[in-house]
Amino acid sequence: MAANVPDPTRILSVQSHVVSGYVGNRSATFPLQLLGWDVDVANTVQFSNHTGYGRWGGLRFDAQHLQDLFDGLEKNGLLRYSRMLTGYMPSAAVVGTVLQLVKKLRSRKADDEGGLVYLLDPVMGDMGRGMYVAPEVLPIYKQMLPYATIVTPNQFEAQALTGIDIIDLASMRSVIHALHTQHKVPHVIVTSVELPDADLAAIGAHRQLPDGRPAMLQVGSSLDIHTNQDGERSASTLTPDELSIWCIQFPEVQGYFSGVGDMFAALTLGRFHPQGQADGAQDAKARPLTPIARASEMAIASLQGVLTNTCRVIDQIEAALPAQASPDADAAQTKVDTMRRRELRVVQSRAEIENPTIVYRARWIN
Repeated sequence: MAANVPDPTRILSVQSHVVSGYVGNRSATFPLQLLGWDVDVANTVQFSNHTGYGRWGGLRFDAQHLQDLFDGLEKNGLLRYSRMLTGYMPSAAVVGTVLQLVKKLRSRKADDEGGLVYLLDPVMGDMGRGMYVAPEVLPIYKQMLPYATIVTPNQFEAQALTGIDIIDLASMRSVIHALHTQHKVPHVIVTSVELPDADLAAIGAHRQLPDGRPAMLQVGSSLDIHTNQDGERSASTLTPDELSIWCIQFPEVQGYFSGVGDMFAALTLGRFHPQGQADGAQDAKARPLTPIARASEMAIASLQGVLTNTCRVIDQIEAALPAQASPDADAAQTKVDTMRRRELRVVQSRAEIENPTIVYRARWIN
């Protein structure tokens, strides 16, 4: 069997695929290639389009399909990934199969974690919508956490993984602390958080930006996690109040857009340089940003550019539509037409992906 030695330029992305549109691997591959990564993709589903259209065709792949792909790669010495990204997985069996691959890559002796930087995006559900995958997926995701380098849950997913509801600043700290210390994840980003007004004020955040647009809040943290010779992790013994947590506030773009979270995860992994120079301090006395905060900052900047371009095209298309819809319009077709207009303009946003303009900065909240 050929050697599967880590290649510092190669990423494996395991998530969904659509023939038309941008979600999952379609949303992740081109941006990562623009950043200079060789991207290999393993699709967990193949649909005609994302499910927000209301109608679609295609298949969800089973665990054996993924295992056959991984076995073929291994036999030919192609499991050479220095980075790995996982997103939507349709069943607990598929998640378990991917977990076994992560363990195998971790067992390589390139360094104490097999030369692998692994970003786990635990796609399970949303606030207000609940869980949209099988409940059996959750315990397998918990088993994956100690093998992840970076985890990027939204608030719903962070709560599900830790069993702690985020109702205020203290509980938010407890969730991040649990992901670090109980689940041994070095870098945590909770991609969207809702906090009471008093807690927002306490960290210098606001429900609206100065221009009146509603604001989204993202929070993150890093903690030294040590790996022994057997590959087992141990975390520093800090209390929740001792964690160094940063936040970024940025505009919430109104309307339904698919693939945004998938692209954020990909850009964060692509921009993350663990040994790079952290920066972002406003003066010599200020504490510099961590590499993961800097990666998140740049990912958000690129996404804001993509969404701006997308909204511009939507406005142009909708300006040319009749002022009133025909009374005979088919509701299902109207939904399809709306979703088609709202697909991300990814290729048209190449400049914003390669060279983003950072407007919304990460800053420490404690």
